[in-house]
Amino acid sequence: MISPPRRLVRRLLLTPIVFVGALVLGILSPAIHLVAAVADLVFDRRRWRISRFVGVGLAFCVVEVVSLCSLLITWVGSGFGRFSHRPRWVDANTQITGRHLALITHAVRFYLGFSFTYTNEPIPTGPVLLLARHAGPGDAFLIGRVIIRDGGRRLRIVGSEKLTWDPFLDIAGYRLGFHYLHAERPGDPTNTDQIRDLAEELTDGDVLVIFPEGGNYTHRRKQRLLSSLRDRGEHELADRAERLRHTLLPRPGGVLAALDGCPQLSVLFAAHAGLDALHGFTDLWNAVPLNKEVTAHAWVTATDSRPTDAAGQTMWLCDQWEAVDDWIDDELARTQPSNDTPPQGH
Repeated sequence: MISPPRRLVRRLLLTPIVFVGALVLGILSPAIHLVAAVADLVFDRRRWRISRFVGVGLAFCVVEVVSLCSLLITWVGSGFGRFSHRPRWVDANTQITGRHLALITHAVRFYLGFSFTYTNEPIPTGPVLLLARHAGPGDAFLIGRVIIRDGGRRLRIVGSEKLTWDPFLDIAGYRLGFHYLHAERPGDPTNTDQIRDLAEELTDGDVLVIFPEGGNYTHRRKQRLLSSLRDRGEHELADRAERLRHTLLPRPGGVLAALDGCPQLSVLFAAHAGLDALHGFTDLWNAVPLNKEVTAHAWVTATDSRPTDAAGQTMWLCDQWEAVDDWIDDELARTQPSNDTPPQGH
């Protein structure tokens, strides 16, 4: 994917273009919905996929317009951004982000046809590091919505730089201290330094979310990872990676940087299952309506059981990720027919 332009270009050019385009599409949404419905009557009367995807797209447009207007109001109210880092305005921007994610996830669930159930152990007080599996479309939105709307926490996230193509996520992420990894150099030492600095700034009520796999699980990505580990002589890690059935072996760099920056972090591990086979638009198009239940669960690991050295923390992270993989395996066995095999991707 093409890297997004510099921040100044995004603010002065991309944001106005997206805002005006989304506003126009939102205004025209009744007519667009009607055209989509007619097309479905002719081509896809049984599954109504055109209407479903058009509905998702138009919902994104309407939510984007409303959310950008809300960000503009808080920018003006905070002295044109001068006081935006004060707690009052951080909380305001957090609530706007939570509402944005809630509306998006509601639209996706409604149009694509799936339910979402989330359970978790009590979240400890103090700053928290949440390490989440990355799989399926929109899982980051679901997790972000849970943290803000259900958990009442402030969201900090380490994500892909491609998210900054979305003006709302770009602006809100900047105000809330998100860290977006450069698409062409995710392993750059600068990234780990910035994640360490981000962790040092965490306070009570903050939840830092990292997706240690770096991308959705596919069989091809797993084979590339195995080859890379073996080429580097890391045979023990390669063996552990090969045993994982539904996840990729986590990359430790960002996690170790966060723990180094804030050793007192409580760590939650989040696993979810239900959208595993959806690796791209084609998979999604062929599967809609999904008629699936997406389940997620998060559990806390004891701080005093965590090693303090980097090598020990890497092995500890792999141990916990095997527990994530086992949970997914059990959940898929519960929800899928016994003759189903886990999806491998491409």
